[in-house]
Amino acid sequence: MTVAVRKMDRIYALYKGDEYICDGTITEIASKTGKTRNTLYWMTSNTYKKRISRGKNRLQMVELDEGE
Repeated sequence: MTVAVRKMDRIYALYKGDEYICDGTITEIASKTGKTRNTLYWMTSNTYKKRISRGKNRLQMVELDEGE
C-alpha cells in the first residue's frame, strides 16, 4: 500500500540551470535561499515547468525519490 506524502514533506533539489543550489523540504530550501515557500511551491507546478522549458538558466525544483 502506497501512502501519499504531503507536498511540504517531500524532498526537492533546487537547480539554476545545471548548477545544484541545495536540497531539502520546501521549508528547508526557503530558509537556505531566502525564497518564500509560496514561490517554491509555484516552482513545483506544471504551469511553471511549461513556462521555464525555453530557458536554460532558470531555477527549477526537482522532486527526489526516497531512493536518491
